[in-house]
Formats: sequence, C-alpha cells, structure tokens
Amino acid sequence: MAAKSKDLFVKVPLWWAEAAAKATRTPGFMVCIELLHASWKAKSVTVSVSNKRLRKAGVSREIKRRVLRDLEAAGLITIERRRGCSPRVTLVVL
Repeated sequence: MAAKSKDLFVKVPLWWAEAAAKATRTPGFMVCIELLHASWKAKSVTVSVSNKRLRKAGVSREIKRRVLRDLEAAGLITIERRRGCSPRVTLVVL
C-alpha cells in the first residue's frame, strides 16, 4: 500500500537547512524547520519558539513574527501569545 502524500516526510540535517536558508536568502524557512524540530524533540505538537535559537540560525525577531503570522493565517499553526515570553505554537495536524 502506497503512503498518502501528506504522510511522506524527509529527514534533513539542521546544518544543511541553515546553509540552504542562507544560500537562498530565505531565513524564514528556518522558522518552519525549527518548529518541526522542536515538536519532534518535545514529542508534542505544542512548543515555545525562542528568539535565541532562531538567532543562531540567522533569523531575526521580525522575520520570526512575520513567518508565524503567515503560518497562522494559512491555518498551519495556532499561536498563544504571552506578554514577555516566547509564543506557544501548536502545529495543526490534519
């Protein structure tokens, strides 16, 4: 039985994803990768999104904010915004 296309995945080394984001000048890509990595690591669909971790990958706070807003508008995530704390993001699992 063939897997449905939404069930397919790819394993990507984080160093490669960071290099690809820099080479293509698309730092917002790393926000998506970090969300997926943090979710996998925590074994949870809800994670905090730290500026510190993203900064190491070349992502500014402004880019993070824009990407999270766009992902939320697309229905891919929900966001719990907390004053003075990292937002809690829940990946929408279809």
